[in-house]
Amino acid sequence: MKRGVKGGIIKLLSRGEILDIHLSAIEVLEEKGVKSKSKKILEIFRNCGAEVDFDTGYVRIPQHLVEGALRKSPSKVILHGRSEQYSILLENARVYFGFGGTPTPYIRDLETGGIRRPTKKDFAEATRLGDALPNMDFIMSIAGVFDVPPESEYLHEFEAMFNNTVKPIVYSAPSAYLARRVMEMAAIVLGGFYELRRKPILALYSETVSPLTFAQENEAMIEFANENIPIVLGPVPMAGATAPITVGGATVVAVAEALAAITLIQSVKPGVPVIYSGCAALMDQRTGRFSYGAPEFALGNIVLAQMAQYYGLPCFGWGGCSDSKVPDAQAGAEVMMNTLVSAFSGINLIHDFGYLAGGSIGSMEMAVIGDEVAGIVKRILKGVRIDDESLAVDLIKNIGPEGQFMSQKHTLKFLRREVYTPTLFDRKPESLWLSEGGRDIAVIAREKAKKILKEHVVEPLPEDIRKSLSDFVKKCEKELINNK
Repeated sequence: MKRGVKGGIIKLLSRGEILDIHLSAIEVLEEKGVKSKSKKILEIFRNCGAEVDFDTGYVRIPQHLVEGALRKSPSKVILHGRSEQYSILLENARVYFGFGGTPTPYIRDLETGGIRRPTKKDFAEATRLGDALPNMDFIMSIAGVFDVPPESEYLHEFEAMFNNTVKPIVYSAPSAYLARRVMEMAAIVLGGFYELRRKPILALYSETVSPLTFAQENEAMIEFANENIPIVLGPVPMAGATAPITVGGATVVAVAEALAAITLIQSVKPGVPVIYSGCAALMDQRTGRFSYGAPEFALGNIVLAQMAQYYGLPCFGWGGCSDSKVPDAQAGAEVMMNTLVSAFSGINLIHDFGYLAGGSIGSMEMAVIGDEVAGIVKRILKGVRIDDESLAVDLIKNIGPEGQFMSQKHTLKFLRREVYTPTLFDRKPESLWLSEGGRDIAVIAREKAKKILKEHVVEPLPEDIRKSLSDFVKKCEKELINNK
């Protein structure tokens, strides 16, 4: 099992400011509340003691219910891989990086560099790429699937994931029906629901609708909670659009939604593993688009981490993403900014590596670049070792002025331990770089992605399980299409 590297270096808010945000969110929940059209969700809130108006859909949640739900939520969560060596322990400020996010409508073609609709083959290849990248600790997606019936898209995506990675999976299932079917697929992979509950190889990612709304799709949380499978929250109110323009005001909306979701989940089954999230995002007022590269979004992730740490919960945030449409200098700068800030804040699950165009375009070459960024950030988080052996005073005195350290045993001993060696970023002399064609980083990353896809083999599922998954997806697809 992986234990991550420790973050939590950056702190923006004082204890008093954190409490101000918390109490502001509680005031919103008690006096205004959240809203839902889902009868299931409303009934669960009513049964746990919230004030529910079934005519308007409003739910007012008192402080004692919220704080009771927080006490029931585990402070440590394990996300299991199909191969146990890839399982990850979420606790304190231990940091992990994730390939992709939710499905994108477009993908950059690895051969042409053009933008097109992704297919199930693209989705499977992208998952296999994420499985191979050494610094990606969990798997989401950088592509949707547009060559299958839209009703069954998520089932095809999960089938491709189960077949193409042994790492933990975090992904969406935007209905109660799909959530149940996806868990049944995971049970097929593991050999039954008992094994799935004991060793969940997936976690549900579920976003509330800002401001302060639970959609019908959020019934998926109920299904996962009933089986005690981890749930990753995802409130992302956009400052200036679905939340106040200020980072503080947008954070209050995000925290209120997250606390309401935790109350809902713990009312279904106390002790369900919940990964906190709730980040103040920004809508660019000139374009109407969500901006991943905004510095305010980076600030929102710092605040997210501090709120999660205040609640004693593991958390999920953003990092490997950019507003740029191509793997260029802007993309690199924004990915490094977001990744450094989120990791230094101590966010446990940092996702979106391989995202371009604010999450509209998936890019395998950008995922490869992001993996290098993640490796660099992991090295920085490991810090500097200070002890007698690392200070090497006797060695320095022994070598003395005008000496050299290249041939020393100390150098050989600590070279791999101390020094991060990039596998993608270029440190060659310019003469060698020119002799090799003077290629830029995007070209090199594209070639590396192609090489990985040609060579990397995922530990396969047994053939009978692969067939069972395929047959199950076909059966559910017929049900969905017939019930349209």
